[in-house]
Amino acid sequence: MINKYARNILYVLPTGDWSTKERLAFRDMTVAKKHGYNIYLCTYEGSFLAQAAKTIDVEIVPFKEHFLNRFLAFHKHVPLRPVNKRAKLDIVHCYDFDLFLSLSFQLKAEDLTALIVTVDHTIDKPLQQFWYRPLIARIDSLLLINKNLTQDVIGNLGLPLKKIEYFGMGIKQEEVEPSESVSINFDLYKDYFLAGTYVSPAIKNIAKITPLLSALKVLNEKAPGGKKSKLLFISAVDFQSIDLLPEVMKQIQEQELQEDVLFVTNKDIVSVIPEVDVWISNGPTELIEDFAISALMNEVPIIVPRNFCSVDLLDVYEGVGETYKLFDARELRDKWEKIILGNAVFREKTKLYKYFVEREHSYKGYKMQLLSLYTRTVQRRSRLFRKKS
Repeated sequence: MINKYARNILYVLPTGDWSTKERLAFRDMTVAKKHGYNIYLCTYEGSFLAQAAKTIDVEIVPFKEHFLNRFLAFHKHVPLRPVNKRAKLDIVHCYDFDLFLSLSFQLKAEDLTALIVTVDHTIDKPLQQFWYRPLIARIDSLLLINKNLTQDVIGNLGLPLKKIEYFGMGIKQEEVEPSESVSINFDLYKDYFLAGTYVSPAIKNIAKITPLLSALKVLNEKAPGGKKSKLLFISAVDFQSIDLLPEVMKQIQEQELQEDVLFVTNKDIVSVIPEVDVWISNGPTELIEDFAISALMNEVPIIVPRNFCSVDLLDVYEGVGETYKLFDARELRDKWEKIILGNAVFREKTKLYKYFVEREHSYKGYKMQLLSLYTRTVQRRSRLFRKKS
């Protein structure tokens, strides 16, 4: 039900994936919805994000591709006028950086609508030219998923520091209870070293999976520490609905890993993480996966792709995990073996740093700061552009 006295927020994220960015957008919508805002989401119909949003009664605005011209070919476009006709927007919160120029241009005439952009990757497009500056200046607040992006944003966008915000990832940390929907009895695998990894519903590249299987094959031939490993592919959807499944099964059979790979389907991925001995991130586009942070909160060591953000994370929380070169099965195998042999030490380190990880990525702190940001940006625009009576 729409509350005509409540503020209206349009979230913009056209996606078919369900990665860290989509989960963060869903958390933001949940926070705003519980606070009483009227929420709209512009995304692809039938996407996992759209399905998740419907569970909290968010109205979906279907996204359709719009071609602008050759000059702006790398930008996407979403028209705001149809949404504005239905509800005067107070805030537009965008998570797709390719859309923010289109939104900025349209909002030039909407002085009372705040524009908030969430960024989860480095800015490597030529946005320093003079014709982009007025559009960049239209951003009221820019939220960073990772604090290491601050200098990149300042250097490439020229935004003042006061417009840049970082609240952590806002991950809920609750007492994890065994999920009834998990069909695997983990008690049967106490003698194995369990490694978990997330498989996205929209996965298209088998190269993300191949190094994991190759590393598992060699590890089980060596059995370091007298312990064999099992790899858990964990997904929020039924694996039968994932297009890449036949290719994955083919590789599993070729490497004779049928008994060593387990498929776990559970919408609450975090509830499965405490059952594993190591969490392995495989996403090439994510600087830090939120499930890796959840693993540290649950005292589970991590193996994450090497980039400037993951290296910094393990410099700050030394000893809680390892990094590896993405798609490099040999290095992944070595780091996996290192955690098997030194699991007690890695576990002790995660226990030591757990408090600090929770404090940085606290859901309660994130919730309060996000709501405060929404209020401040709307009030600031209201003061600056108050109509003359």
